[in-house]
Amino acid sequence: MASVLVYHSISSPAEPMAGDIDISPARFQQQLEWLARSGKVVSLEATLNHARKDAIAITFDDGYRDNLTVALPLLEKFNLPMTLFVVAGFVDSDGYLSEEELLEIANHPLITIGSHGLWHRHFNRITLDEARFELTESKGLLEDTTGKAVDLMAWPYGECSAEVEQLAGESGYRAGWAVWQGTNGAFSRWRVPLGRHDNLPRFIAKASGVYGLTEARLHRYHERRRQKKDAVRAHGKVTAFGHLEKSLSREKY
Repeated sequence: MASVLVYHSISSPAEPMAGDIDISPARFQQQLEWLARSGKVVSLEATLNHARKDAIAITFDDGYRDNLTVALPLLEKFNLPMTLFVVAGFVDSDGYLSEEELLEIANHPLITIGSHGLWHRHFNRITLDEARFELTESKGLLEDTTGKAVDLMAWPYGECSAEVEQLAGESGYRAGWAVWQGTNGAFSRWRVPLGRHDNLPRFIAKASGVYGLTEARLHRYHERRRQKKDAVRAHGKVTAFGHLEKSLSREKY
């Protein structure tokens, strides 16, 4: 299974960004050097077309301005492709790409633009109508801005469900990516998140696929435990309600 890496911001803020999603330019360059030497990096598109099993693809989420000003020059240096999943509603916001910058990076031969939703919402916490609007509106806005087809997407927070996966296909997307959630099928392919604590040995473990398999199994284990607990709680409520109902039926009015 190909390893699809997830970056966000290539920066060195005084305080860590929420979720520790920032990676310093120096560390990013070190990681790209390793990736370039590995000879395994392919475009995200190539992972859909039966690429080598040990292939590695690079993705970025959200659409921070430093993706253009810092990350892109380093990607150019090593001639490595990247797919950028943009939150359409964040374009022109402080710290994010402007419309002009989005158009500039979209026209670069190493870059493919995908959707990361309209407002970076939790798709498992909104209605299906809201989810459909997020998917279609973000796609339309990004296509209008870039003049290119946008048919790849990544779920904000890595969250999805069978229902929204189906919506993605109905909304005109060819493929979608999650982070350990979903079925690892056409619209919930797994990705490996990276952050400021990923030194080179940890990065190599993540990029090689070993980390991904372990983390996926761990996530599945915790998810099964959560579902069992939810089922036990639900059964407890039903049982308690049943006892209450019997008690009330015996009372005389």
